Amino acid sequence: MEGAGFALAQSLRQQMAPVVMVLPTPKVEASCQRNSLSFVDLLRPFCSLANVNVPVRTASEQPYRLQEFYVRMFYASEICQPQTETADLCLLEVVNDTNDHLSGEQQGDAQKSDFMKMRAMADARTPSFQKYSKEFMRTLAFSEHEAVDHPVACIQAVSSSDEHPISKFVELYNTEHLPALINEGVMDPKLLKLYVLVHDLQEGSVDRANEILLEMRSTFGVNNCRILCINSGSPESNEEVPNSSEDMWSSHLLRPMTPVNAQETDKLDRDQSRRMRGCYITKADMEELTDFVLDISVKHIIPTMELKIRTLYQQVAATRKGLKNQIKNLWWRKGKDEIPDVSNGPLYTYSSMESQIRVLADYAFMLRDYELALSNYRLLSSDYKIDKAWKRYAGVQEMIGLSLFMLDQSRRESELCMETAINYYQKSGTSSAKYATRCALWLAEMHKAKGQYREAAIVLFRSSTEEESLRAALLLEQAAYCYLRTAPPMLRKCGFHLVLAGNQYTNCGQRKLAMLVYRSALSIFRDQGWNYISDHVHFHLGRLCTLLENNAIAAQFFKKVIACSHQSPTNQAKYLAEFLSVIESDLKGAVLELDLPSVDLEHVHVHFEDQRTYASSAAASVPEEVWSSVEEGLVPAADKAVNWLDAKTAIAKIATDYNICVAGGEIGVDVEFRNPLQVTLDVSGVSLVCNFTAESTIEESGLQNAEGSKVDLSSSVDHLSLQDGQPGTNLEQHDLTLSEEAFTLKAGEELIVRLKVKPSRAGILRVMGVNWILSKIAHGRRDFAVLGRKNKLSRNNKRDEPPPHQRLKFRVLGHMPRLEVSLHEMPGRVNTGEVRRLVLELSNPSTATLKTIKFKTNHPLFLLVGDSGDLDQEFPGCLEVRRDTSRIEDAASIEEECSTSGFIFSFPEGTVLEGGSTLLWPLWLHASQAGTIILNTVIYYEPDKSIIGLRFRTVRITHSLQVIPSLRVGVQISPSPLHLEQFLLRLDIENEHSAESFWLRQVSCAGNQWSLESLPPPIVEASEESEGADSVRAAYLSASVCPSQLLPAGQNLSLFFKLLNVGSRKVPTAEGLTSNIKLGPPSSTEPLIDIASGPLLNFLLREKLHLRKPAHLSVPQQQAGSAAKADRKIVTASGSSGESLHDGGGVDVMLISEQQDGMSIEKRDSTVNDSLKVVVHDICQNSVQGSAPLVWVLEGPRCVEHNFEKDPFCEVSLTLTISNRSSFNASIKVETFDVKPMPLASSVPNMEKRVGWFPLAPSASPAVGEGTTATAALESGTSTTPATVATTNSDKENVCGMSPCGPYMWCNLRSTKISLLSAGASAQVPLCVAFFAPGIYDISRYQISWSLLDKVLETRTLPKSKSLVFGPQKLSKNTEITYASGFTPPADKQGGVSGSSSSGFKSSTSFGVGPGHPLLLSVLEVAL
Repeated sequence: MEGAGFALAQSLRQQMAPVVMVLPTPKVEASCQRNSLSFVDLLRPFCSLANVNVPVRTASEQPYRLQEFYVRMFYASEICQPQTETADLCLLEVVNDTNDHLSGEQQGDAQKSDFMKMRAMADARTPSFQKYSKEFMRTLAFSEHEAVDHPVACIQAVSSSDEHPISKFVELYNTEHLPALINEGVMDPKLLKLYVLVHDLQEGSVDRANEILLEMRSTFGVNNCRILCINSGSPESNEEVPNSSEDMWSSHLLRPMTPVNAQETDKLDRDQSRRMRGCYITKADMEELTDFVLDISVKHIIPTMELKIRTLYQQVAATRKGLKNQIKNLWWRKGKDEIPDVSNGPLYTYSSMESQIRVLADYAFMLRDYELALSNYRLLSSDYKIDKAWKRYAGVQEMIGLSLFMLDQSRRESELCMETAINYYQKSGTSSAKYATRCALWLAEMHKAKGQYREAAIVLFRSSTEEESLRAALLLEQAAYCYLRTAPPMLRKCGFHLVLAGNQYTNCGQRKLAMLVYRSALSIFRDQGWNYISDHVHFHLGRLCTLLENNAIAAQFFKKVIACSHQSPTNQAKYLAEFLSVIESDLKGAVLELDLPSVDLEHVHVHFEDQRTYASSAAASVPEEVWSSVEEGLVPAADKAVNWLDAKTAIAKIATDYNICVAGGEIGVDVEFRNPLQVTLDVSGVSLVCNFTAESTIEESGLQNAEGSKVDLSSSVDHLSLQDGQPGTNLEQHDLTLSEEAFTLKAGEELIVRLKVKPSRAGILRVMGVNWILSKIAHGRRDFAVLGRKNKLSRNNKRDEPPPHQRLKFRVLGHMPRLEVSLHEMPGRVNTGEVRRLVLELSNPSTATLKTIKFKTNHPLFLLVGDSGDLDQEFPGCLEVRRDTSRIEDAASIEEECSTSGFIFSFPEGTVLEGGSTLLWPLWLHASQAGTIILNTVIYYEPDKSIIGLRFRTVRITHSLQVIPSLRVGVQISPSPLHLEQFLLRLDIENEHSAESFWLRQVSCAGNQWSLESLPPPIVEASEESEGADSVRAAYLSASVCPSQLLPAGQNLSLFFKLLNVGSRKVPTAEGLTSNIKLGPPSSTEPLIDIASGPLLNFLLREKLHLRKPAHLSVPQQQAGSAAKADRKIVTASGSSGESLHDGGGVDVMLISEQQDGMSIEKRDSTVNDSLKVVVHDICQNSVQGSAPLVWVLEGPRCVEHNFEKDPFCEVSLTLTISNRSSFNASIKVETFDVKPMPLASSVPNMEKRVGWFPLAPSASPAVGEGTTATAALESGTSTTPATVATTNSDKENVCGMSPCGPYMWCNLRSTKISLLSAGASAQVPLCVAFFAPGIYDISRYQISWSLLDKVLETRTLPKSKSLVFGPQKLSKNTEITYASGFTPPADKQGGVSGSSSSGFKSSTSFGVGPGHPLLLSVLEVAL
């Protein structure tokens, strides 16, 4: 057994231990009384024997050992059942002792009775109930129907100072001294007699005692005689007694059950109240007492019980076992079914066979041979049932259930036996009802041991219905606690049983216990919607407190009933009248926390002025948490707590904890009052409760803590009540002026009252709450829920601060400067990417000078502060490229400054704004996202002269900006099929605007790593006929520009550029570290827009920082509107934004366009720029990484002349260059394929099967404009068909003037293998092809397959490309590997990436196959 089951088994062993009867002489008692103990009380602490390890053999031949043993010792006069009145008085004293411990429990606040306290009370009440149960079961001991309490042995104790001690032993065992049950024949008088000679060492030496011991042994035998020496110490010099000796005896003292013993015990307690228990007992005496109990238990009691069991077992076996004995017993008992039922059945003497079997079973149970006990209990059960001895039958069933429980077998059967015992105890009459309760307690404990608290509660509740009020209340209370311990807790049943228990406690006069359980029930019924039950509990609690003469607590409970809106008007008036009568009788003038009328304490609104100012009413309506997020990092953090060294600066230290207001200014607090009842309420004397401390008092006394501080309030004002005030009048007391209001609330009426307070000088003001007088009798007060900042940190390590309009703590100052802000040219609607210049106007109407001006907005991607020189030129001239290279800014320093400063702009040092002056400063607006954007801006400034309590002020500005989609821009970068070190950049532009058109002006590439170049025109070698205007037109029709700069609404466009890696440019040009391409014709004179400095560079860097840290610059969801669904597709369309190659990094592309309302194409050049709009789109961090680990290009001549009449075929040498751009060594195989000629007239839809020169449908050419050539299409990466050749018009003649021709043939090896190509290296494979006819050929019939080898690099960065290296390369250990997007590196056996391991060898399983890139080769036939 474990847990509760082990505790129950231990309790059973202790309560059903063998009983020893004690017969001492008066002198023995006198010797023991030196220690304020009786002889039995002296021995009881030593009756619990542990580690005895005694072998025991009962009826079976196999012995077992007892490790612990218990003995119960009683006087002969105590071996009897007490009278019912005496037992009830004893149990009542146990309950009264509990009441004494609970005397201070009712003094607490009724509000503190919560669920956790009820659980603690349940745990605290359980030991008290167990103590009561133990005493209750002791009152039922020594019954005639059970032998478990029959004495096993008798100790006769004679003092060595007694005269004629031998004759004393004979006289002690007299029938007059024996228990009544022995004289009546119920108990066996033949007991084991032990003769003990008690010698008091305080009366002399032990010599005479030894002589008496010899005489005893010669008379009574050697084994049964023993001497016991006590009182070897003294109260003055006893140093061997432990400090806890008194507790050792106190815990084993039993409450007397007879009136005589109780009176004698009370007399002894009064006479020896000053004497400590065990004061004469030394450590040696304790050891001798332990040895004495151990000796009589091991050598006498246990062997006697063993012998008794074996003897009785033989008798039972001879008379009751066997077929013959069973038939004989059945025949003898035949006819007893007709005898009438009696309460106890027939009288059984100790010599009857039934009594002998019961003694055998009880002895076996006490020696823990539960199998033997169970078999005899079952044998006896049938006899009692036939005899209709229901009480004895119930007792046997009870012992059967306990035996099964101790055996830990068939627990269901044990419960059924206990249920049977309860039923038959109740059937046997009222005198046995207590035994039914005892059996119910055992059964409840058995259920608890198995965790079945619900079943235990049912048993206790059923037993309570058969008991008197006090015991019924205890059982109901324990049943409620059982429901509380169920999983999940059955709170409703728990509360219901607690109320029943409280009712029973009230009926029996236990008012303190009734209050205890009623208050425990409050934690269940409160806030559960069971209003009527809650009112019932509160009402009874108030009544109980009134009966206990505790009107203060009674008022606390009664005031919970007066605000019951669910009651009828009659009950409401009755409850209110009873409450007012209690207040008027004893508590008139006391201030209570009343709920009538109802006050909204959490939603008060404060009207005041502090360091926060607003530029408009719209800014004032923005929630405070929005402004708090904007001001993070801008406004200084709160100061730390002030110690005694900083007493003079205490006022400055608490400025961050208190609202700021001005002396002489009115502070208004809007408070809502509501009448929840259906009767009219008269409310008067309504005013604020304030606490004010003058500034001089703070400076003199100091402040220990800004929150809840211990301030010297000797001169402070605490307005708790205002008398003789008329409604609406102002009462001046000290430094505050308070307004007082009075009103009448009708049934269900709500009223908002503005209560005002006006401080007259500087100091600290706290608005604590509001007070009033109800019906001119009860003074009520409620404190506001929000007072100020909480010092306790929350989970995110931040202090919870209430909003300013709810903060009720003020720092009163005498002066407050103010700054007015205006924002000019701020539009309400813009296009996506539009750049606007705004003008910020700062005006200082006060006389004080301001400094340290800072600017911060919640959208740094939209708004930034420009340079003061930006106002010197007209817009957009201030954005154009200037020849002054000194203005080129360092992008890294700007990016670092934005990241570290949190996008807070500080005006240049020395910028001051004197009183009456105005300052203009440029702002730049860039609408980078579509949607409705709320721009919340905060301007921070400080006064020129330090003001205590006002170190700074802020101005809050808000604007709503609607951003309309304009251009959608996407970037795609792919490797060039003609050059290994070049890339092709495709710029896709779509006009998403519904009505407006945009002029494409410029494409720029920011940074010093990459350079953009235009693709060459279609006519590379100009002839004489193509000079002049035609050559200019050819250049204008390049793939990098468009024939028209205008992009109408709903149209799209794709532009192509060459992207070169130029390394790090250290020498800036006039355009800065950028490359810019005009999208207009070469004759255009428009200057370039500067992206290397100024606002465009700042916006670009902020956009890049936003991509790296999206959480830092994310648009708030409640403000962005549809911005979350806007043009972020532009960035995602460009591929991976986070990764970059080892030789370039991410590419930042910027498209600049213009838009002007009502502007046509013809009038664009002559239109003034007053209404010109510049639109800038940033596409940042575009990756140039490809998806394949290898890159190859086929190089050779583009045009070959050959005379086919002289030589039938034409051989051309080509070179295939392969570069390994992965981080793995590779094995490469190059295969070439010949193609059979196909009929010229056949029309095959599959373009891959076409051979030679043939027309191509216009739909197959890329949409790059009418002048886009095949070369441009190939360089753009749009041609994915190897054998496709494009022409501008399929109906015109081809360039060479020839018809499509036959195929070609490879002249080299069919397969060429490169065994090892190191990572980052390049290899060249020579090829040769033969042509049989002139024509234009697409040389793409070859295939490259590769396999990544086992050996991988130990580093992560690829070196510069090397030419034709067949062998492994050793790279630096500190470099970094970068993989291509879409390429998965080989994984090792453990599932990881092989290139990430420190070892250089991993298993590789990566393979790939790639087709050849198209190469157009023109073969011309020449004559001799």
